[in-house]
Amino acid sequence: MVDVKGKILTLLFVLLFGTFCLTHHAIAQQATEQKKDPYSLEEITVKGKAVVEPVTSPYAVPASSAIATEVITREDIEALHPKTVWDVLEQVPGMEITYQGRQHLDFSNMRGTGNYGLILDGVYVSSLDRLLSTLPVDAIESMIIVRDATALTLGPLTNFGSSTGSSNQGFVIIKTKRASKLEGGLVASYGSFHTEKAHVYQGAKIGNFDYRLAGTHDSSLGKTGWYNGSRNNSLLFRGGYTGSTFNGDVLFYASRGMREFERGEILVPTTRTRRVGGRTVTYLDWSRVGTLDNSKWKIDPMISNMIAVNLSKSWSDTQTTTFSYAYNSLLVTSVQDSFIPGSTVTERDQDSRGQSASLRHVINSHGNILKLGGQYLEYVSPDGLAPSIGKRVDEEMYSLYVQDEYHMLNDRLTLDGGIRMDKKHYNNSPVTGQPTDEWAKETYTYGVGASYKLDSIITLTGRYAYSENSLSSYQVSPDGGSLPSEKRSRYEAGILANIHPYFNPSLTLYYYDTKDQKVSTTGIDPFTGNVVSSYIDPATGEEVDFVTTSDVRTKGFEFGVSGQILKPLTYHLQYSYVETDDHDTNRSISHHLVSGRISYKYRNFDANVSGRYVGPKSRNSSPMGVVYYELGDYTRIDANVAYNCKLFDRDTRITVYGRNLTNTAYATRYVTGAYWDPGIQYGVELSYKFW
Repeated sequence: MVDVKGKILTLLFVLLFGTFCLTHHAIAQQATEQKKDPYSLEEITVKGKAVVEPVTSPYAVPASSAIATEVITREDIEALHPKTVWDVLEQVPGMEITYQGRQHLDFSNMRGTGNYGLILDGVYVSSLDRLLSTLPVDAIESMIIVRDATALTLGPLTNFGSSTGSSNQGFVIIKTKRASKLEGGLVASYGSFHTEKAHVYQGAKIGNFDYRLAGTHDSSLGKTGWYNGSRNNSLLFRGGYTGSTFNGDVLFYASRGMREFERGEILVPTTRTRRVGGRTVTYLDWSRVGTLDNSKWKIDPMISNMIAVNLSKSWSDTQTTTFSYAYNSLLVTSVQDSFIPGSTVTERDQDSRGQSASLRHVINSHGNILKLGGQYLEYVSPDGLAPSIGKRVDEEMYSLYVQDEYHMLNDRLTLDGGIRMDKKHYNNSPVTGQPTDEWAKETYTYGVGASYKLDSIITLTGRYAYSENSLSSYQVSPDGGSLPSEKRSRYEAGILANIHPYFNPSLTLYYYDTKDQKVSTTGIDPFTGNVVSSYIDPATGEEVDFVTTSDVRTKGFEFGVSGQILKPLTYHLQYSYVETDDHDTNRSISHHLVSGRISYKYRNFDANVSGRYVGPKSRNSSPMGVVYYELGDYTRIDANVAYNCKLFDRDTRITVYGRNLTNTAYATRYVTGAYWDPGIQYGVELSYKFW
């Protein structure tokens, strides 16, 4: 067993030592340039974890959720130089990213057991896994991750419109860029595996109106022989009107691309049976260990379209009403082939579409913030989702919520509480796929929270939430019967200390008590007859999990510290730990997650180093039989250096970047085999502003 604590301490030492060395240089340089006391705190501001959003904003969360909320600015995104949104999310405490996913591309879980909802420019979006793989990071202004269930106004905390859904642990909120002046430019890059990107944008603000248009091409041939190429072309428009009493904005996004599913390397034997002397004998077949799986799967094309509208009317200083509407469609063709010559090519559509509408009213008067609202969600998949391919999915959800937050003691103490009700309606039976008019039992979420500022430095928070969640479509019980909804009580406590601009720690403790949580079990693969915990549906290439229910307790904590050493140097370090009392669940999650970033600026140069450690976990390689394979337990280091200059009297930025600089071989997923990270990658990027 690899020394997990040793790896964690090594990564923390590297990041802290780098911070220490650069700190002294930064202080000396700052003193030289400004000719001041090198330890002067003039013009140094502390960025707290609180979300600075108006209470009427669709992104606003109560004060008790501030510590459990991660704010990622545009500056942070540029410092990470991510390839996709997933590279940003993996820096969030408690977030574990699974790369090289199958039909659902990459995905993740939060705090070991849950997914999250996605709010894009104020509206709830279903099928987030495929969107997050294609949304251009150059068009994103900021991201907010709400790791808390007290934010009842953002969206449903039960699954909806996604076969990978489960109880939501919170929401990822993404804002795309809006123009504040005349602007235009080009971002172009080229890197390993013939990876290329071109991003062109133009925008302007004219009076109260603004618009921004961006087109992006992103493609990669992938590593030779790995079958992990990708391509995506997208167009994004964001515009709106900002007035004294009325605001409105619109989003249009369209993309078309493809993605190949990486070939898995078979590392564990296949469980087989044979007849010997009149009896059945089980044995392990090692003949294919070390070879690549012959399955040849890809999504081609993958077409995404989305339009969203937000309208806000301020009736008075205390009363504001907001209406939001969004429509999105995903046209997907799954192509199945084999690397064995003469195989039959199969194509199957997996199209889906959805729409959402919400109406909220906020009353902000005398330190009391009352929010009332309702949401409507619709999701349709004409050809169904695994394991019910061929069975039309057509469901709706109706939601109502009320949340109140009261400030007292000169804003030192805030109390909040709310309730949300979500009720599903099925236009097609989730069992047979036939037309029906069926209402599911409503699910409820309750939340209460408190925030107390002991002084100008220390803030304490506490939260409790109760939520219910139904069975996800990719989960089935071994006997094919229905399973009860899970019922989860969540307890959280947090402390934030703005001790010094150099040192701002925070700590969140949580405990979840879940009744009837869906946990892994074994069943009979309907296609091979093997005893497995999951199997591959040959019609879709989708993995289907056998689950049962169990009462599970989950506990953990998230610790973070950040600071700014004068102006040149900033750092962020985070560590999170999680464990459950269910054996199979506990061994399938990484208990230790460490991430960190150091950013340094010197005149026209920027340098950024980020690191990530993911602790070990086991994965049941169920298509090969009930055998476990160790995953995770890796450290990854990324870095980039940028130079800002003038080219033809225009602002220009040249960036050299590297990913997985230690060339670490790691896998976060094992289904038809282990899907390895392709290793060290590097490239160069040019950013050029026309205006």
